[in-house]
Amino acid sequence: MMDTTSLLVSDLEVDTALANQAVPAAIRAVWQLLWESEVRLDEVLTFDVPDAELDDRLVVIRHANEADVYEAGITVSAANTLRELIGARTDGPLFTLEGRRLTKAEVATAFREVTGGRTVHALRFTRQAKEQGSTRLSSTADQPEGKTA
Repeated sequence: MMDTTSLLVSDLEVDTALANQAVPAAIRAVWQLLWESEVRLDEVLTFDVPDAELDDRLVVIRHANEADVYEAGITVSAANTLRELIGARTDGPLFTLEGRRLTKAEVATAFREVTGGRTVHALRFTRQAKEQGSTRLSSTADQPEGKTA
């Protein structure tokens, strides 16, 4: 099994990235969802405003790998972040930059820049490892460090 500890990020690295006001709020919100929930990057980037059920602290995931539609719980903090991001909007893409839907490359590149080269997938890998009480990741997370989103 490949040693994947290099894919992990520290709480301080994540807190610093999430607090970086030079990074657009939509990108930081994506990072927060990856860090605090079970959603995957590809899923997050397809969210539209109605997919955020903020009063119930849920996001609706459509056309996911496991099923056509399912819900994932989000933290109070993530719900508040999304509430601010959405504002008065009632439709359209949830995560936008300059009036268009965010791309995987934008989210990944920004994370690499603010963390000194870490991949955005480290957010999810680290959260999963912490939940498992382990510093080693499962073989499904094993991939070369150079592979990016």
